[in-house]
Parts: sequence; structure tokens; C-alpha cells
Amino acid sequence: MVSIRNLSKSYGPLKVLRDIDVDVHEGEVVALLGSSGSGKTTLLRCVNLLENPDCGRIEISGQAIFNQSAGGDDKAGIKQKQVNTLRSRVGMVFQHFNLFPHMTVLGNVMEGPRIVLKEDDASNRKRAMEYLEKVGMADFADRMPHRLSGGQKQRVSIARALNMRPEVMLFDEPTSALDPELVGEVLSTMITLAKEGMTMLVVTHELGFALEVADRVVFLDQGTIEAEGPPADVLLHPTNERVQSFVNRFHATAELMRPLLQD
Repeated sequence: MVSIRNLSKSYGPLKVLRDIDVDVHEGEVVALLGSSGSGKTTLLRCVNLLENPDCGRIEISGQAIFNQSAGGDDKAGIKQKQVNTLRSRVGMVFQHFNLFPHMTVLGNVMEGPRIVLKEDDASNRKRAMEYLEKVGMADFADRMPHRLSGGQKQRVSIARALNMRPEVMLFDEPTSALDPELVGEVLSTMITLAKEGMTMLVVTHELGFALEVADRVVFLDQGTIEAEGPPADVLLHPTNERVQSFVNRFHATAELMRPLLQD
């Protein structure tokens, strides 16, 4: 579903990503782990071209959306209209929700299909309500975002992304801006999507989620992949010192996840 090869990205002299190779298969949940500044969010934003890589190749469902050698031209050569079409196939949930403050919950969820897909209001509204029901927010359809909790806002942003019927969902630390007591409701929604077979690439610090839900974890450190593999191998039996240091706080978050997984 997603194929990344030799991807590099710099900001001036700072190399953020260095020759990254990652695959995400259909129906797979891949967790991107690493400390702050390791390049996780930049990698995620490169997948839907919110950031332009310096070089490398990115494919979505077999279609090259970026293909550039170091110092060369983008051989994929897609136009802005094609980029917009791509983004309708790749849903993204941001750390800070990014809801439109002047629109109701329902209006936020309907906006993408209305503008990008030119969908008629009747079918758009029907499906938007179905997705709000799915994330437990149907009763809040007429509420304005400022009257929602952080967890509620994030669940609305997930419904908004789903309403574009994406092939892949990207999550950029979806729980990091939430109070601890609100984390569970968002993780529960993501667990439901994973169980239903949604292809997901998730930047997260929730190691319990990575262990129990992800099919594979990719650990980044200073822009390179330090470890990759099944969650139990990488998180419970780390052979890399950086990974070992990172997972020291694992057990508490794993215990937090277990009640959600048993629901």
C-alpha cells in the first residue's frame, strides 16, 4: 500500500531523514517510534507530500507520487491536482486536531467530500453521520468545536479523515495533546479501525498500543531506522541500546492498554 525507498530530507544543514526504506502492506498497522526529533513526523508528512523530500521514491498503491535522485528532478512529476487526489486517498489525523472552528462537528466531517470530491449534500451528510456514529460522536453533530473536549475533537478529526474513504490512514501522535484521562477514548477508536483492517501508519509514544495493536514497529533515531520488526521482538527484546532506553517506560502504558483491548 505504501512503499518508501531511499528517502532523505534536510532543513538546511540539518539532516532529518537519511535513506529511509519502509513498506506498509494493505491492512497492516505500522507504528513509528522514536524520541522527539528522530524524524517520525517528517516521514509521515512526506508520505502525503505535506513535506517535499530531497530525494527518494514514494509509492501509494503502486503509483509513484515522488521519485527523485539526489539533485535531480522529480521523475514522478505529478501536478498539484494529482497531489490533491492523492491526499483524498491518504487520510491524516494531526496532533492538534485542526478542526475548522467556525463549523459544527457535522460541517467539519462533510467539508472534505463537499470541496474535494464534489459530493452532493444528502449522501455526504448520511455517510458523515455514519462515521460520527462509528467514533461515538453522532450526538455532538451540531456542536461547535470549542465546546468539545480534546478527546472528542480528535475523534471528530478521525471521522473527518474517514469520510474521504482513504486507502491509508496516517496518525501523527494523535494522543500527545490530550489529558491522560482522554487518551483511552481515542486509542479505542483506533483499535476498532485496526480490527476492521484499516491500513495505518501511526507515529506514537503509546508503547502499549504499538505492542498490542501494531503488526510491525519501526524505530527511528536521528533520521535513520535503528530497529524494525514485530512489536514483541523490538519492544520486549531490544538489542539496540537506543531502543532499550526508549522502551524502559513500556510496562505502565501496556497495562493501560489491556482493558481497552478486552472490550
